[in-house]
Amino acid sequence: MDVLSEFLEIWDLIQEVLLQPEVEDVHKWQLDPSGQFSTKSAYNAFFNGSIFFTPSKLIWKSWAPRKCKFFLWLAAHNRCWTADRLARRGLPHPARCSLCDQADETIHHLLSACVFARQF
Repeated sequence: MDVLSEFLEIWDLIQEVLLQPEVEDVHKWQLDPSGQFSTKSAYNAFFNGSIFFTPSKLIWKSWAPRKCKFFLWLAAHNRCWTADRLARRGLPHPARCSLCDQADETIHHLLSACVFARQF
């Protein structure tokens, strides 16, 4: 079962890559707003550290029950089996949110935008 879940995770990552053969490849240095490499930005990243938001640390160190932590981790990594994810895999799925029937079912909609979710 681990092999299958690993394959599906890799498949999701591959599906998110959009190749554009007509566009020339470019290199962007992510540690500088200009996108250009500089020794200053490399030095700052190496010696001062670079700050990245990692929700995983917040989730796993919380006092919530383990099943809640797992669900939050899935939601933060967009891994919940919502209709939009099922559609990307070509699997049968409902056309609209099964709770409100007003919008497409995405993780964002289910957790924050759905009128039923707002009631809780």
